[in-house]
Amino acid sequence: MNIQPKSIVTVFVRHRETCSHRSRGEFYRGCQCSKFLRYSRTGKQHRQAAKTRTWAVAEDKAVELQEQLDRGDTPKPIIVKGPQPTIAECIDTFVSAKKSENISARRVKKLRHQFNQFEAFMSARSKVFPSLITSADVIEFRAGWERAWPSATTRQNAQQNIRSFLRTCCRENLNDLLAALKTIRLSKVDKERLEPKPFTEKEIKVLFAQIPKTFPAEKVAVVTLLVKFMIATGVAIRDTVQLDRHRHLQYGWLRFDRQKTGRSVVQQLDPTLYAELMEGEGKYVFWDGKYQVTSEVTTWQDDLRLLMQNAGLWIEGNTTHRFRDTAVDFWLGEGCELTEVAAMLGDTLAVAQRHYANLASKRMQERLKNVPVRSWANPRRARMSC
Repeated sequence: MNIQPKSIVTVFVRHRETCSHRSRGEFYRGCQCSKFLRYSRTGKQHRQAAKTRTWAVAEDKAVELQEQLDRGDTPKPIIVKGPQPTIAECIDTFVSAKKSENISARRVKKLRHQFNQFEAFMSARSKVFPSLITSADVIEFRAGWERAWPSATTRQNAQQNIRSFLRTCCRENLNDLLAALKTIRLSKVDKERLEPKPFTEKEIKVLFAQIPKTFPAEKVAVVTLLVKFMIATGVAIRDTVQLDRHRHLQYGWLRFDRQKTGRSVVQQLDPTLYAELMEGEGKYVFWDGKYQVTSEVTTWQDDLRLLMQNAGLWIEGNTTHRFRDTAVDFWLGEGCELTEVAAMLGDTLAVAQRHYANLASKRMQERLKNVPVRSWANPRRARMSC
């Protein structure tokens, strides 16, 4: 009688050709490429799409498939259940995992505060274990956020953290919980607060003057270069951190596909800025590759927030995106059309119009001031409005 070996389901990733993490292999968790499941059965290897780009979701599907295979492989499975961790213990594990990603102390403190509130709310309802949480629980927990956090963007970030936590400790009830945490929409006040707010030329000078006062001497040069790059190009912080000297910078041009949208960014760079970006030995300009890119992005965001706060230029909920606004405002002032702006940002024209229509309108009004105006005081001559 032949005894078939047990089928073990594993998760792996198939990297896109453009993925900057291809060299990290098929078990790298941090990219947004498609995830797959693999197992062997009766001497034949099987593969199937997990239909997700998130490693944690793929692992959930691997567990489900593993249970199905186990029921088929072993007619009388022996199930040994260990003690179920409490919500508080799961929180400790989740935060410890985040710490290992080298996220900032500020980020850890914020996570701990949000999760402690969550644990206290559930404990008051006698929900000690994750499996006992219901969709009604998370809906009522979220209902109290508006008083504590008036900003919708803060509530959006908190919900994202809670959803990430639930994915790590809930199994049977996960889909119901995630479905209950629907999208938090921005209010009119939030939308007004998030209107483009480009830096003025005077504010840019203040920002550069503040860099050596905020950062140690060994970090001043790289911070200065990052701020120059983001103001000049409007590249998002995640793409900036992953800027590859050899793949994205060639012959004075910037070319890459955005992480968020997959759309191409194409810009010609100032020769001096291009030369500064090409200096150095590392693969990436602003990242050493030692830690996950997400934690590196968070660290840079914290650094830039501190810089703006020290310079008296910080606006809550709008940190690195102000560099993008500044680049767009400059291009519009130089006469660029929104179609050109969209191409340089890696956005669709519709997105560029939605975000920057007001900036374009203001810049157009400034240009119209220089258009000749017919004067009826002297019909033979046109009076210049300037």
